[in-house]
Amino acid sequence: MLDPVDQLLDDPALVEWVRRCLATRSPLWQRTGREGIAPDRLLRCCVMKHLKGWSFRDLARELRSNLVYRRFTHFDAEATPDFSTFSRSFALLRPAVTEEMEGVFRELGIAA
Repeated sequence: MLDPVDQLLDDPALVEWVRRCLATRSPLWQRTGREGIAPDRLLRCCVMKHLKGWSFRDLARELRSNLVYRRFTHFDAEATPDFSTFSRSFALLRPAVTEEMEGVFRELGIAA
């Protein structure tokens, strides 16, 4: 189920859209703030959470234990965020981003 979506998520315009949403945290975030989840990783985690119907806790747990999911989200051997980090980061995504992703799912015939 993740293979058809994988190539679509490499779209630089979509990743840039997520990057702009994350930049709304604080005007000085990019210079002084702690690094958060990379935009491409956040996008992929959001898609996986949506497709699988998981909670934030489920997402964090599955990423810690499943190598296929880690590879899809580009975490590979790195530490994965806590569920609360996912919750705060997902809240920054504008409705337009999630609507765009849902449109892509419909085109592919994938439903959550």
